[in-house]
Amino acid sequence: MLLLAVKVLNTENRNFLAKYGIEVVTPDTIKASQISEIVISYGWDNAIGEEILTNPSSKLKWIQAQSAGVDYLPLAQLKARDITVTNASGLKALPIAQTVLSYILYFARGLHMYATRTHWEPFTDQYLVSELPVLVFGTGRIGQQIAKLIKSFGGTVYGVNRTGHQVPNFDRVYAMTDYQEGLAKADIVVDGLPGTTETDDFFDERFFEQMNQLFLFINIGRGTTLNQSALLSAIDDSRVKYAALDVTTPEPLPKNHPLFERSQILLTQHTSWGENAQTGRAGGLFTFLEKNVPSFVTEGTFVQNVVDLDRGY
Repeated sequence: MLLLAVKVLNTENRNFLAKYGIEVVTPDTIKASQISEIVISYGWDNAIGEEILTNPSSKLKWIQAQSAGVDYLPLAQLKARDITVTNASGLKALPIAQTVLSYILYFARGLHMYATRTHWEPFTDQYLVSELPVLVFGTGRIGQQIAKLIKSFGGTVYGVNRTGHQVPNFDRVYAMTDYQEGLAKADIVVDGLPGTTETDDFFDERFFEQMNQLFLFINIGRGTTLNQSALLSAIDDSRVKYAALDVTTPEPLPKNHPLFERSQILLTQHTSWGENAQTGRAGGLFTFLEKNVPSFVTEGTFVQNVVDLDRGY
């Protein structure tokens, strides 16, 4: 069985795979004759991926994506070929959640007022986290970690998911069709939605028209879920006081883009997931592959993180 390692594997990883009869090739070492023999893709390479998917003899059965979001994959084509995708949902939940908390503290505690101030002018109109109820769109592993951190500060946090099913750490969860009740209670909105056709421009002019003044809008989901022109209008007429955007459309933003020109907006350039590369840090992308390999090899099944290719998450 052949695995294409788009992402790096260390010696320990390779030894684990060898125990299950899995041979490893990389984009640098793969031969043309091996394209059709690849069964597992660890990560995704667009160029090689296209060669695989256009090969009528391809044996590809499984893609382990390197991220929680999989909107960059040809999902319809993968479904037609009966190829399973597993994602990395949860891998970056803690750093992303801590970034969200830092956004909240940055504006709530007035730190933004001092970022460029060069004269003495104390600012004390500050909030506690517990004074700013939060509504999180997306209650998966990232959303749950965000809720957990907010609750640890004594905060109130509501969630929104597709069905409204209740999830740990949230005070209440609403369905996507009924989010307005939660929005009416919130001072902060966190966009953690995946990028799908259903979520494109979800946060549009109509969404922002529903509020008098939102303290903070945060996007750590996908840039496509937010209509940036609608947000800029809401910022300019004070319906939204501040915004923190980790994701945008396009990426990178061109120089002099209007989002750069608003002092009320903090842009972190798709780095909310970032971690210092500490030697010995537990976890990593391979842990997702490792948990699914035994059942895949013996039964052709998966134990976690299988993506619904119709929904895109």
